[in-house]
Amino acid sequence: MIESLRPSQLSSMAKEEGIEPDERMRKVLTAWRLFFTNNHADEIERLNGLEERVFGLEVEHSLICLNDTLRTEFHTRPEWTLDIGNMVLKEQVMEGNDSRLVIRVVNFSKNHHFSLDELRMRHRSAMLTFDVIISPLGGPLGWIKRAVYECNECGHRSEIKQRLAREREAPKMCFSCIDIFAAKNKGELPPYPPRDIKLMVEDCYYEDIEYLNLRQISIDDTGNLIHLGDEKYIGVINDEYVGELVTGSIHRINAEIAVDHLPNRDFIKDTRRIILLNIHSIEESPFNVSNASEMSIELEE
Repeated sequence: MIESLRPSQLSSMAKEEGIEPDERMRKVLTAWRLFFTNNHADEIERLNGLEERVFGLEVEHSLICLNDTLRTEFHTRPEWTLDIGNMVLKEQVMEGNDSRLVIRVVNFSKNHHFSLDELRMRHRSAMLTFDVIISPLGGPLGWIKRAVYECNECGHRSEIKQRLAREREAPKMCFSCIDIFAAKNKGELPPYPPRDIKLMVEDCYYEDIEYLNLRQISIDDTGNLIHLGDEKYIGVINDEYVGELVTGSIHRINAEIAVDHLPNRDFIKDTRRIILLNIHSIEESPFNVSNASEMSIELEE
């Protein structure tokens, strides 16, 4: 019997087969295209000429809120909405240019500002703003963001989007082989699922990431420390932010709240989870100090 695939595998195959996006996705695609045309056309054209490999396009949160479609989808499904926006940006980059534009939403409204010490699992998937002291952990590394697989029998390739710090997902069978078999055998399915599929390591899409230690900070208008958070949280940055932050620097971060497994524990067997901050964008400190040394704060490594 042919076993079923996971939803992520099905969506990947649907994309490869050229199935049209649904109505909801079409609305978001259209909204992003109009948004960039109306607000960032000149900037996108200018950035196309730069030589950096990856760089961010800062987008004002207030402008997103003026668009009914983007406002609803961004606050409901931020990662999905940003992925579509980055697809639209990719379309607008000049052909032959290896640079990649990435949306970085900044200046979130006050109702998104939050304290790290108040974070709980119920805030998962929300996009929130924090004022923090940063300490990099362990240095830059990379991960497979999209895995590429090839069937050794028919040569068909498929891509599957992966999740950070999760077991790598792979296709259970080759649907192309099934289609070929069915075409030759009057619509019958093969007696055994075709499974001769290999990971194309060199062709996978990799992303640079770096883990950070974060602590909440509050400072008054004169630069005096009001409060240093008791709890340490782990954040992860990607692309152009990797390798750019130093221990003790103070920033305003905008992050989607996610979950991760306990350090040094088996992800599959242990159901306990900790909060992880997927940092979407980083802004300059809103205070008149920029690092911990200016306030004589000693950070534990």
